[in-house]
Amino acid sequence: MTTNEYAQFVLQVKKDVILPEKVDEAAAHEIAQLLSGSFTYLLYEALWMNDFDMGTITKQLEQLYDSNNHFGLVYFIFILANAIDFSIPVQFTEISVNDTLVSILSDAIIEDWLEYNATSEITEYDE
Repeated sequence: MTTNEYAQFVLQVKKDVILPEKVDEAAAHEIAQLLSGSFTYLLYEALWMNDFDMGTITKQLEQLYDSNNHFGLVYFIFILANAIDFSIPVQFTEISVNDTLVSILSDAIIEDWLEYNATSEITEYDE
């Protein structure tokens, strides 16, 4: 899915679908954590292997999250994945169009991203 297709999908779903007002938050958190866990670590690794500046990416994600720009964070993740032809699960796209669920997805992604960033420090050794 290209960024253009993603944007069109978001606009189409927002126009066509009337989402329920009440959301089971516990279930939504669980689904978002499972979804994020299924791709966030792999995306991080793929970006690193493609020589992306992980420090800068992490700072940008933190800024988006700290400013409550959950749609921006999710879209930035999509753009990063698209830049390296990394497949994002369809459920990511479906959740990202829901105003209530996007913040829950954003929470799960930033939590996983920061955890992986903290544990995957690259150590260089002198030979």
